[in-house]
Amino acid sequence: MSILDHFSLRSRVLLIVGLSCGLCAAVSIWGFLHFTDKDLETGIENKERTIHAQLSAAISYVANQGGLADVVEKFRTKYQSAEQLTPQDKKEILNQVPIYAGMEIGRKNADFDKYKFRVFSNEPRRRENAASEEEMTIFKKFESDPELQELVLKDGQLITMYRPIRLSQKQGCLVCHGDPQTSPWGNGRDILGFPMENWSDGKLHGVFAISQNKDEVAAAATAGHTVSPEKTLILAIAAGALVAVLLGSLMVSAPLNALNHVAQSLAKASHHVNSTSQEIAGSAQDLARATTEQAAALQETSSSIEEMSSMVSRNSDNAKNTSHTASDSRGKAEQGRQVVEQMMTSMDEINQSNNDIISQIDQSNREMNEIVSVIREIGEKTKVINEIVFQTKLLSFNASVEAARAGEHGKGFAVVAEEVGSLAQMSGAAAKEISDMLEGSIRKVETIAIQTKGRVEELVKKGREKVETGTSVARQCGGVLDEIVENISNVNHMADEISNASQEQAAGVQQLTKAMQQMDQVTQLNAATSEQSAGSASHLAEQARSLNEAVARLVSTIRGQNSTTDLAKTSEVHQDQDEDAAPLRRAA
Repeated sequence: MSILDHFSLRSRVLLIVGLSCGLCAAVSIWGFLHFTDKDLETGIENKERTIHAQLSAAISYVANQGGLADVVEKFRTKYQSAEQLTPQDKKEILNQVPIYAGMEIGRKNADFDKYKFRVFSNEPRRRENAASEEEMTIFKKFESDPELQELVLKDGQLITMYRPIRLSQKQGCLVCHGDPQTSPWGNGRDILGFPMENWSDGKLHGVFAISQNKDEVAAAATAGHTVSPEKTLILAIAAGALVAVLLGSLMVSAPLNALNHVAQSLAKASHHVNSTSQEIAGSAQDLARATTEQAAALQETSSSIEEMSSMVSRNSDNAKNTSHTASDSRGKAEQGRQVVEQMMTSMDEINQSNNDIISQIDQSNREMNEIVSVIREIGEKTKVINEIVFQTKLLSFNASVEAARAGEHGKGFAVVAEEVGSLAQMSGAAAKEISDMLEGSIRKVETIAIQTKGRVEELVKKGREKVETGTSVARQCGGVLDEIVENISNVNHMADEISNASQEQAAGVQQLTKAMQQMDQVTQLNAATSEQSAGSASHLAEQARSLNEAVARLVSTIRGQNSTTDLAKTSEVHQDQDEDAAPLRRAA
């Protein structure tokens, strides 16, 4: 539970107005301080820029007077060296140096204008003007960028503006820092006795730094004031917020009182609506309960009739299916008988094929015998080749003998005779091998022919026996199928009679089912209407409770959390009165 729930609407409105005013005041003060600080920084920068401009103007003014050249000539003529110069002489010379004049003006005005002045260099003639590490960083920035004329740095409350000091021949800077050969004493030293550095025009020699603290400047600006502007602004904003809270309280009082009366009236009306809706819901629930019980009874009766109708329909369907199955079986039996007849025909054809096979095998045996005769003729021809080989060997031997008789002239012929003899010997060996192969082939072919004939005759004999057995079985199957066809015809006739009777029963049950379904639809419609009425009454009661809760929240919002207890007590009183009167209204 939120802490704000204990406050009334008026208190919340005033609290919101007060917080809003406080928030606006805080934002305004922050904005004022922020922009005042920014304006102060801008003012300090402008003032420092003005001081730098004044110093530059003073340097230019002193340089334009041209007094440095005159004073140098004066003391060069008066003395022989710089050691003869008195402090008053040195002071007179320095007053004519433009940069020195700017430094003196910057130091003298520092206390009056609340700023700090410093000049530093990387090669100073006075030790106190030597640049620190941080100052050398700034010095190098000006040295690396000749176009950089100003640099502003902020360190907390301290704002510092830097400007470079560059040697200018027009302003007479090279009289002291230029070529040593131009020394007024002729010893490479300037009029004050410092060594001349031989620097050129435009060289960075030093940096002027002007710093101011924001707190010191702000304190100096408000010095003499009794109250600071910040405190004045805070007091003014606080007074405005208080006035806004008072005006808000006066403006919301009347509307909140009227809203409170309306909320109380709504609370009474919502309690009456709640009690009435509860009575309607109770009556509707009783009606819905009775209608539901009646619908359940009709539903059970309708379910029983539908189940009986389903059983009759299944009997009729089964009878039809039996009739169709019997017709199909009869057709299949007829097809089986035809198949058996075809099988018997095929058996006869197989028997005829066996006879044809035997004839073909006999023909093959005759052809094999012819092949054996051809092989034998080849063997006879091979014997002739053997005789030719023998004659060739004999001729080769005779040729060798004649070659030996011829002596040297017959050596070549002897070689030929020897080769012919070798060829004849090889031909004889080949002819012998062919003859052996032919004899083996003849024996194998004769053996195969005899074995094949015996095996085929055995197979044909067995095939004939099996064909005869199959033919006998097929004839028996044909007789059995004839009996099956006759029995199926009787079953088909009985199934048709059962199907017709079942269809008549199904028609009667369907009419009864249709009547019960119409009664069930009417009852279901009544039950749905009763349930819808009960649901509407319950929804109305729920809406009444929601209205009561909304009114309670409204009253709690307007009058605070403590008012909820009073409203609850009032609600209980109205509820007790409604409960006492409810039985009388329900009985009526």
